[in-house]
Amino acid sequence: MIRLNKPVKLYEWGEGTNTLNQVWNEVGQGRILSFKRQGGAATLVVEMDGKLVKKNQRDNSLKIAQQGEGMTARSERWGEVVMGKLKSVEERSGKSVLAIDVPFAAKVSAS
Repeated sequence: MIRLNKPVKLYEWGEGTNTLNQVWNEVGQGRILSFKRQGGAATLVVEMDGKLVKKNQRDNSLKIAQQGEGMTARSERWGEVVMGKLKSVEERSGKSVLAIDVPFAAKVSAS
């Protein structure tokens, strides 16, 4: 479940040639600004400190993780809560605002 009040970590799919060297790499941390539903899909807007630097320019997939969520419920570990595609990046006063398309239903909670 996506918790709107918790910080998030963003991961990109690595630029490798096989499953041993193509892994998810952290590209930043931030917070969720908004979550907008449109039909079954949604757009998640995330603000992260600094500039987004992607190493794999061929793939726009992003994984979003939150502490104590996903399959790591009630722990201090970071767990995956949703995956999506990077739609746009906007630079605002030293921060990056990312719009991420989530093409499937996702549970969202304010608490």
